[in-house]
Amino acid sequence: MNVDLWQKAAEIKVREYRSLLDAGHITMGEYTELVDDLCDYARIEEQLETEDIKNKVVKAIDAIKMVAGLL
Repeated sequence: MNVDLWQKAAEIKVREYRSLLDAGHITMGEYTELVDDLCDYARIEEQLETEDIKNKVVKAIDAIKMVAGLL
């Protein structure tokens, strides 16, 4: 797994989710659940190969949550 590519794709997804929220197509609860699912470390961890990558993913998840406004 390339962490940088995952982070960029996740940020795009969060922006899409935010657009849906802003347009009234989903609720704040649904938005939060979608972002939490996207940042589910346990699911992501299964794909990781080294401890260094795991540390990068934790930082990427925090960045995604910041973009989403959940931190």
